[in-house]
Amino acid sequence: MATAVAMRIDPRLRQRRIAVRRAEGRRRLRFVLMLMVVAGLGAAGWFATQSALLDLDHVEIVGVEPSQAALIEAEMGVEYGTPLLDLDQTAIEQVLTDLAWVESADVARDWPGTINITVVTRQAVALMPRGDGSHVLVDAEGVAMAFTPGTSLPSAMPLVDVRPQGSLGDTQAHAGPALAVVAALPDDLASWVDAIQIDESGIRPAVVLDLVGSATVELGAADDLADKLDAVRAVLGGVELECLATIDARVADHPTVTRDPICEAALVVAVVDDSSS
Repeated sequence: MATAVAMRIDPRLRQRRIAVRRAEGRRRLRFVLMLMVVAGLGAAGWFATQSALLDLDHVEIVGVEPSQAALIEAEMGVEYGTPLLDLDQTAIEQVLTDLAWVESADVARDWPGTINITVVTRQAVALMPRGDGSHVLVDAEGVAMAFTPGTSLPSAMPLVDVRPQGSLGDTQAHAGPALAVVAALPDDLASWVDAIQIDESGIRPAVVLDLVGSATVELGAADDLADKLDAVRAVLGGVELECLATIDARVADHPTVTRDPICEAALVVAVVDDSSS
């Protein structure tokens, strides 16, 4: 015959177990409530960013002319009413710097509904002829930034007589020696220069200046430019300019001058005729 033995539990132990279970239940409830609060706040924040209160209402562009600002806004590809949080600032900056005439662009959100765009544009320093009467404007780094019709050339812009290569936005590395001269050219000497050429016939590219009239200046390689250009200035300020053919400033300390013999012969004839008359 089986005998059932009832196990009696101490009332204090039973109460302790009940208290432990109740505490665990309260902890689980607090955790669930915390999750609900966090989820609710996140949902509320997301809905707020998607609401009309935080969408794109204004675009502020600084650093450019109004016409350029209109081009930039058109290139952005962003519609008004887009949630501000959805705007990809890096992507917008990349689109803008892909414009050949834009050097850099910084895009920043300005809550609740504005994006601020700070643009740095490239500055043209020279023209390069395309061979069809039009020209390419290039900056100091040689980046082709815009086309200019031949009928509206900037009067003070040096002409680098080298054919541009590639498309707008491409760097004209082959024009580097001439652009180095542009950067070093003093204003008073710049007024003498009609064009800057590059002679590729030697081991190293050599720079040649076409002066107003028919004289040329041989600068050789694009090094020691400050000294070479000072030598040219000294020659132009100290010699008789009539019949001047070339100034060789490849050695800055010893510039030499050659003259046009046909021009000199014509001068002699003119002097004889004047004296005989």
